[in-house]
Amino acid sequence: MKARQLVFPDRMKVETVDVDMRDTPGPGEVLVENRYGLISPGTELAMFTQTHVGFTREDFGYASFPFHPGYASVGRVLLTGRDVDGVHEGDLVYVRGKHASHALVPAGGSLLRLPENLSLQHAPFAVIAKIALTAVRLSDVRLGHTVAVFGQGLVGNLAAQLMNLSGARLVIGIDAVPDRLSISESCGIGACVNPEAEDLADRVNTITNGEGCQIVVEATGNPEVAPPAIRIAAQMGQVVLLGSPRGSAEIDLYFDLHRTGVSVIGAHGSRQPDASQFGDPDPDELMLDYIARERLKVDPLLSHVLPASQADTAYRGLLNEKGAFLGVLLDLTRWE
Repeated sequence: MKARQLVFPDRMKVETVDVDMRDTPGPGEVLVENRYGLISPGTELAMFTQTHVGFTREDFGYASFPFHPGYASVGRVLLTGRDVDGVHEGDLVYVRGKHASHALVPAGGSLLRLPENLSLQHAPFAVIAKIALTAVRLSDVRLGHTVAVFGQGLVGNLAAQLMNLSGARLVIGIDAVPDRLSISESCGIGACVNPEAEDLADRVNTITNGEGCQIVVEATGNPEVAPPAIRIAAQMGQVVLLGSPRGSAEIDLYFDLHRTGVSVIGAHGSRQPDASQFGDPDPDELMLDYIARERLKVDPLLSHVLPASQADTAYRGLLNEKGAFLGVLLDLTRWE
């Protein structure tokens, strides 16, 4: 069979290609007809614009063209192969895969049945929530902490919500886009600060009564944000680099880290601790459950649903119109 898939052939270009795919799943495999895919505005935009730092490394093959974007999608099971348990034809499922019309995947950790009460348009946000969860699981956040999150895009907003759910007394959302701060307020973020409209350090100092924040999450990926993030941390605080940095930053090791005892934690999504070691739920399944039960609010984050044929509009909107574009779903059934 022929499936349709998005590809970045070069910088600032997105195209649709036809790919050959077996129409009969093998043992342990499932054939899924995808419905929606959520654009990751971090990694996908970094690849689209060729700003991912990996492009300058010959030994980092991930950052190269052609690149096939996509983190996760939702769809319907068309066929199952032999020895597949727990998934049946007609089931609605969550798939860790690319922006494509169909997916042929193992019936394992990359595929999960959707909770019955979960909206198809909300389910793909679980992939971004799982990334945000890394900041919680790698930090020592505890009851009563004050947390600041730089960047209130998808990852930052969901990280702030998860910090709330993890016992933070107060979460401060920081962003220079007013519309994103308004959305954060609607998602229960207790204090919002626009660093372009007020002095960030003074405002945080006032909010925290001069103590700073025990946990600071940098979710923008902008290396220029890391130094001010470190400076608002409390004594012995933790700064979590959740957004993949797009370059280097200059930090005063003595005054910013050595004297304060502040620690900096790299929190790439792949570094999330193995849940099975601690008896924790699978993070994909956990985030799907939290979204289904509206413990995580994702409806305010959904700004656009566009046909896959308008992917160029979607990527350029996320890049250039941050006040309007936030959570963008691609309808993977519409390619013309």
